[in-house]
Amino acid sequence: MVVRGESRNHVSRAPAAVRDVDPQGAADYLLGSSRAERERLLAQCALLRPAAAAFIDTVPLPPDADALDLGCGPLGILDLLSERVGPTGSVTGLDTDHRMTGWARESVSQLGLGNVEIRHEALPPAAEANALYDLVHCRLLLINTTGPREILGSMAAAVRPGGWVAVQEFDWATWQCDPPHPAWNRLKDLLAGIFGGDVHIGARLPGLLREAGLTDVRSTAHTYYWHPGDRYQTLLLSFAHLFRDRLLHHTSLTIEEFDSLTNTLHDHLNQRHTTVRESLLVQSRARKP
Repeated sequence: MVVRGESRNHVSRAPAAVRDVDPQGAADYLLGSSRAERERLLAQCALLRPAAAAFIDTVPLPPDADALDLGCGPLGILDLLSERVGPTGSVTGLDTDHRMTGWARESVSQLGLGNVEIRHEALPPAAEANALYDLVHCRLLLINTTGPREILGSMAAAVRPGGWVAVQEFDWATWQCDPPHPAWNRLKDLLAGIFGGDVHIGARLPGLLREAGLTDVRSTAHTYYWHPGDRYQTLLLSFAHLFRDRLLHHTSLTIEEFDSLTNTLHDHLNQRHTTVRESLLVQSRARKP
C-alpha cells in the first residue's frame, strides 16, 4: 500500500460546463448509479487517492498534456489529472450515465478544476476513434463491464503515438477473510459467477494491454486490510444484497439460504479478531508505439 502524506493542490479556473452527447456504444456499468453507489464511489476515491497519485506520477507526460478519465463517475481521478497536466493542459471526464456526469460536474465546480471538462458520452470504437490524448485512464471500469477488450482497444486508439494508457483494476483472488469462513467462500464464489464482469481482470491487465498493441508495459499492485468497523469490512455482504435478485434467479440459492449465509457472515465479520484482505489493486500503464 502506498502512503502519501502531502496535500495536492488543485488548478483553479472557471469550471467547464458538462457536454451532453448521446452515448453511442456505451458499456453497461454493472453497479448502477444510485445515490448509495455515488457515496461508495466517492469514498473509494478517497481510499485509493494515494495509490492513484503515485501511479499517475510515474507516467511521463509532455507539457500541456491532454488527458482523459474514462468512466469517471462522480470524481474518478479528475482532480489528480487536473494537477498533473497543469493550467495549460486539459482533462476530459467521460461517463455514459447522466447522473454520474451531473455529480462529476458538481465535483469539478466544488474543487475549482478549471481545466476539466465533463462529457456525457462513450469513447468511440477503435475504428472510429481519433488520437486526441496523451493519456487515457480508467479505474475499476473493466471489471464492471462485459467488453473489456473492446474498451481497451478504444482507449489505445484514442491515444496519440507515444502516449499512454493507464488502467487500475481489482483481482478478487486475494479478497479473503481471516479466520476463513465457509459462508464467505460460498457467497464470493456465487457472486463471481453472476457478477457479469471478469473479477480477475486485474491479474490479466499486462497481457490485455499487449493484446491492444501497446508496449513498455509496467505494472504494480496494492492491497488493503480491514477490521470490524471499517467501511470495506462488509463489502462482500453489500454486494450480496445488491445482487440478491440475480443470485436467487441465476443460482440454486434459496431465500432461506441467502438469509442464513448473509447473517452468519455478518456475525463473523463483526468478530473482534476477524480481518479482511481486500482485492488486489493492479495498476498497469503502457505506451502506444
